[in-house]
Amino acid sequence: MRKRSFLLVVLALPILAAGLLLTYVFVFSIRSVKIWNETDEDGRCTFIRYEEDMQQRLLAEVVADNELASRELNYSSDRPDLVEVSEEGILTIKNPGDALITVTAKANPWVKAELPVTVLQKAVRMEIRMPEELPANEYYYLLHTGDAPAMVPLPYPSNAMVENLTFESGAPEIVTVTEEGVLEAHKAGIAIIQVYWEGPYTEPGKTEDLGRFLVNVCRREDHDKLANHQLEWYEKSCLIAHALGNAGEYTYTNTKEALEESIAQGYKNLEVDLSLTTDGQVVCRHTWYSDDFAVSYDGEIPDLATFEREKYFGTLTPLSGRELLEIWAEHPELYFITDVKQDENTNLVEVMEKLVALAKETGHEELLDHLIVQAYTPEDYDRVNAIYPIKHWLFTTYQILDTPGGDVTAASFAREKDMQVLTVPASCMGTDHFINLADEYGLTLFTHTLNNGADVWRLSKRGIYGYYSDFIIPNDPYENGEK
Repeated sequence: MRKRSFLLVVLALPILAAGLLLTYVFVFSIRSVKIWNETDEDGRCTFIRYEEDMQQRLLAEVVADNELASRELNYSSDRPDLVEVSEEGILTIKNPGDALITVTAKANPWVKAELPVTVLQKAVRMEIRMPEELPANEYYYLLHTGDAPAMVPLPYPSNAMVENLTFESGAPEIVTVTEEGVLEAHKAGIAIIQVYWEGPYTEPGKTEDLGRFLVNVCRREDHDKLANHQLEWYEKSCLIAHALGNAGEYTYTNTKEALEESIAQGYKNLEVDLSLTTDGQVVCRHTWYSDDFAVSYDGEIPDLATFEREKYFGTLTPLSGRELLEIWAEHPELYFITDVKQDENTNLVEVMEKLVALAKETGHEELLDHLIVQAYTPEDYDRVNAIYPIKHWLFTTYQILDTPGGDVTAASFAREKDMQVLTVPASCMGTDHFINLADEYGLTLFTHTLNNGADVWRLSKRGIYGYYSDFIIPNDPYENGEK
């Protein structure tokens, strides 16, 4: 029995020795796994990813003491959602972030190497928008000196890095923008913010224009933050439909078709010319004597029946004050600005007396809360308020400019009565006189009449805020290439 056991041991020794030899050759002779992909000084490999998934071969090998040792490797990733690795060692770069790639000698799983990987997702396109919390109208974003909102970059892909953005202000004394896109308002006024970007496909030495934004810093002194601000009519919309807007090719008509077209285009503020007929009825009419609308009474003043019976140019429907109120009642959110020429037939006080009486008679008195009265002289304020307490005013200067010092009188009185808005003819915009005057008295400056977006941008850059227009469409203000 002992001899048999001994014999078995003797026979097993060569087998054991061979096994140990094979283990040494194929396992223990494997000393390390080397990864040769380029890394930084911390041993990390960084991949720059753009729009599509990218692939990269992992350069790894087994280091062994002899040629017979197995060179086969196993690969794994702790974040395959970021970097996936195939059985052949092909890295698929999928999403930004950090991952750890482990390469193990297949014959000796105790021998391995690790490669920290960082994936950077670069934007291939970039857009920019203003902060959602800022109120906006057709052209402007409203800002306050006490707020510091940040502009919002929108990269594509959405998980891409935001970098290489440049922010510029056309009026840094009013608004500046930090490198991070934070808007900082310093004083009341208008500034244009321009944003540029240098992307991966941008021509060397140039930048891409991401857009321009007009910012209006609030002029009121009774608050300093957006949270404390109640939007005024002119902040909700900086455009006013002149004479109720255009009716097709026609202007100055104050007709039903003009009103309906302006409402459809999105106007919120509409100027209406008001006059009186020979029987003392309020109607929507620019002037009686100079306007020519191809009706029998051109150059004369009709009675209400004649006014309502004939159509301008055979197609356009004239509006009485009563019909204006009826349409207004269907759109109570609208604001109407009065314009009364105050000629030998008409004066502001008489028109307001009849309009207020008509609103009360028809059950539409609440609409007067959205009536904006244009004052032409300081005396108009008390005279009209004696008829009805008007909530909204603006001072229009075209009837007072011939009076010595009339410009200063208008501005100081508008400031005194908290009217907020000063209106000046576009013909006066050859210099910055009225821009400076409005700034001095803390007023928002409107001008009339502008009919293309390029002029609006040109004047806004100078500090003019609001515009009467016949043809500009509020829902498409950035016409003529101005974006």
